[in-house]
Amino acid sequence: MSPIDPKRGEIWRVDFDPTRGQEIQKSRPAIVLSSDAVGKLNLKIVVPLTKWRSEFQNYLWHVQLLPDEMNGLEKVSSADLLQVRSVDIGRFINKIGRVGELQISELLQALAIVVEWS
Repeated sequence: MSPIDPKRGEIWRVDFDPTRGQEIQKSRPAIVLSSDAVGKLNLKIVVPLTKWRSEFQNYLWHVQLLPDEMNGLEKVSSADLLQVRSVDIGRFINKIGRVGELQISELLQALAIVVEWS
Protein backbone atom coordinates (compact mmCIF):
# COMPACT_ATOMS: atom_id res chain seq x y z
CA MET A 1 0.00 0.00 0.00
CA SER A 2 1.18 3.49 -0.82
CA PRO A 3 1.99 5.84 2.09
CA ILE A 4 -0.42 8.31 0.44
CA ASP A 5 -3.99 7.14 0.94
CA PRO A 6 -6.49 9.90 0.04
CA LYS A 7 -10.03 9.33 1.32
CA ARG A 8 -13.43 10.53 0.09
CA GLY A 9 -14.13 14.07 1.25
CA GLU A 10 -10.50 14.96 1.92
CA ILE A 11 -8.91 18.01 0.34
CA TRP A 12 -5.40 17.45 -1.01
CA ARG A 13 -2.96 19.59 -2.94
CA VAL A 14 -2.69 17.84 -6.31
CA ASP A 15 -0.23 18.45 -9.15
CA PHE A 16 -2.37 18.65 -12.31
CA ASP A 17 0.49 19.38 -14.73
CA PRO A 18 1.08 18.58 -17.49
CA THR A 19 -2.25 19.67 -18.91
CA ARG A 20 -3.69 20.49 -22.32
CA GLY A 21 -6.01 23.21 -23.54
CA GLN A 22 -8.42 24.51 -20.93
CA GLU A 23 -7.80 21.80 -18.34
CA ILE A 24 -7.23 23.23 -14.87
CA GLN A 25 -3.49 23.67 -14.36
CA LYS A 26 -0.73 23.65 -11.78
CA SER A 27 -0.69 22.41 -8.21
CA ARG A 28 -3.94 23.21 -6.42
CA PRO A 29 -6.38 21.88 -3.86
CA ALA A 30 -8.81 19.16 -4.95
CA ILE A 31 -11.53 17.22 -3.17
CA VAL A 32 -11.55 13.43 -3.40
CA LEU A 33 -14.98 12.26 -4.66
CA SER A 34 -14.34 8.59 -5.34
CA SER A 35 -15.55 5.90 -2.99
CA ASP A 36 -13.00 4.42 -0.61
CA ALA A 37 -14.50 0.97 -1.31
CA VAL A 38 -14.17 0.94 -5.10
CA GLY A 39 -11.20 0.38 -7.37
CA LYS A 40 -7.96 -1.56 -7.44
CA LEU A 41 -5.82 0.99 -9.26
CA ASN A 42 -4.00 3.80 -7.46
CA LEU A 43 -6.43 6.31 -8.93
CA LYS A 44 -8.83 8.75 -7.25
CA ILE A 45 -11.61 10.83 -8.77
CA VAL A 46 -11.13 14.45 -7.72
CA VAL A 47 -12.68 17.84 -8.29
CA PRO A 48 -10.14 20.68 -8.49
CA LEU A 49 -10.64 23.93 -6.60
CA THR A 50 -10.04 27.41 -7.91
CA LYS A 51 -10.44 30.94 -6.54
CA TRP A 52 -14.12 31.91 -6.27
CA ARG A 53 -15.29 34.56 -8.75
CA SER A 54 -18.69 36.26 -8.62
CA GLU A 55 -19.69 35.03 -12.09
CA PHE A 56 -19.54 31.44 -10.81
CA GLN A 57 -22.86 32.10 -9.04
CA ASN A 58 -24.49 31.72 -12.47
CA TYR A 59 -22.83 28.36 -13.18
CA LEU A 60 -24.60 25.37 -11.67
CA TRP A 61 -21.44 23.24 -11.92
CA HIS A 62 -19.50 25.46 -9.49
CA VAL A 63 -19.87 24.91 -5.74
CA GLN A 64 -18.63 27.62 -3.40
CA LEU A 65 -16.49 26.61 -0.41
CA LEU A 66 -15.83 29.02 2.43
CA PRO A 67 -12.57 28.60 4.36
CA ASP A 68 -12.90 27.05 7.80
CA GLU A 69 -10.86 25.07 10.30
CA MET A 70 -12.04 21.71 8.97
CA ASN A 71 -11.32 22.26 5.26
CA GLY A 72 -8.04 24.15 5.77
CA LEU A 73 -8.68 26.45 2.80
CA GLU A 74 -7.12 29.91 2.90
CA LYS A 75 -9.58 31.70 0.60
CA VAL A 76 -13.12 31.41 -0.73
CA SER A 77 -12.89 28.70 -3.35
CA SER A 78 -14.93 27.04 -6.06
CA ALA A 79 -15.15 23.35 -6.84
CA ASP A 80 -15.44 23.19 -10.65
CA LEU A 81 -17.38 20.01 -11.37
CA LEU A 82 -16.80 20.39 -15.11
CA GLN A 83 -13.12 19.64 -14.37
CA VAL A 84 -13.65 16.34 -12.49
CA ARG A 85 -10.98 13.80 -13.34
CA SER A 86 -9.33 10.61 -12.25
CA VAL A 87 -5.70 11.07 -11.18
CA ASP A 88 -2.92 8.78 -10.02
CA ILE A 89 -2.14 9.08 -6.31
CA GLY A 90 1.42 10.00 -7.30
CA ARG A 91 0.00 13.46 -8.12
CA PHE A 92 -1.13 13.99 -4.50
CA ILE A 93 1.23 16.29 -2.59
CA ASN A 94 -0.22 16.88 0.89
CA LYS A 95 -3.50 16.76 2.76
CA ILE A 96 -5.07 20.15 3.51
CA GLY A 97 -8.35 19.27 5.22
CA ARG A 98 -11.74 17.76 4.52
CA VAL A 99 -15.34 18.65 3.70
CA GLY A 100 -18.44 17.29 5.39
CA GLU A 101 -21.22 15.08 4.03
CA LEU A 102 -23.44 18.09 3.24
CA GLN A 103 -20.75 19.54 0.97
CA ILE A 104 -20.14 16.14 -0.65
CA SER A 105 -23.87 16.02 -1.41
CA GLU A 106 -23.72 19.51 -3.00
CA LEU A 107 -20.75 18.44 -5.12
CA LEU A 108 -22.52 15.30 -6.31
CA GLN A 109 -25.65 17.31 -7.20
CA ALA A 110 -23.51 19.65 -9.32
CA LEU A 111 -21.82 16.65 -10.94
CA ALA A 112 -25.26 15.22 -11.76
CA ILE A 113 -26.01 18.46 -13.64
CA VAL A 114 -22.76 18.16 -15.61
CA VAL A 115 -23.54 14.60 -16.72
CA GLU A 116 -27.30 15.22 -17.10
CA TRP A 117 -28.18 12.54 -14.56
CA SER A 118 -31.48 12.84 -12.76
